[in-house]
Amino acid sequence: MRSLGLRERKKLATRKTLQRETVRLVVEHGLDHVTVEDVAAAADVSERTFFNYFSSKEEALVGDGPPRPLEEARETFVGGGPTGELTEDLKRLLISPLEDESDIGPFFEDLRLRMRLIELEPQLVPKLKAAFAAGEQEISETLAERLGDDPGDIRPQILAEVGMTAMRFSIRRFGGPTPETPVSVQQIHATFDHAFAVLRSAFGPQH
Repeated sequence: MRSLGLRERKKLATRKTLQRETVRLVVEHGLDHVTVEDVAAAADVSERTFFNYFSSKEEALVGDGPPRPLEEARETFVGGGPTGELTEDLKRLLISPLEDESDIGPFFEDLRLRMRLIELEPQLVPKLKAAFAAGEQEISETLAERLGDDPGDIRPQILAEVGMTAMRFSIRRFGGPTPETPVSVQQIHATFDHAFAVLRSAFGPQH
């Protein structure tokens, strides 16, 4: 969040809080027994504020999909950086939302809650998959912008899918319901580095 101003950080924090409280309440009480009023009260905001961010409790439950790269990181990537080597730069782009140690605990708490949510409310799975597909499409479009490809071309799409798969694999390594120890930024980065090293060894560097 280094590239965000104070107002943007507050809005993002409110959005995350509303999503977290919606998921928590639905996990505890069931979808049919949670109202927007309940969520707003738990997040200590008004119902009007809730509807400034989400059109329904279902939309808040689905959330924003995978962690979105920071805008600063996206701009650097599109410009050919930070290293000039595509695979390394894609890795850094994808990991950019998980650079701050203070965000790691809440991130994995949210992940475990959403895993529980899927178990309890399986009808939400198609919408959750759609949110992740939208996040992957954003990465594909960013890749296309850097490569000078059309967003519909196979190259940016397959690179985005492979990169996101490596990211999901790395996150799942620590995303169990009862982790024995806290996860650090260093652990996540090391696992992500290893996953991309495997990709490099299997496919060779991308140019």
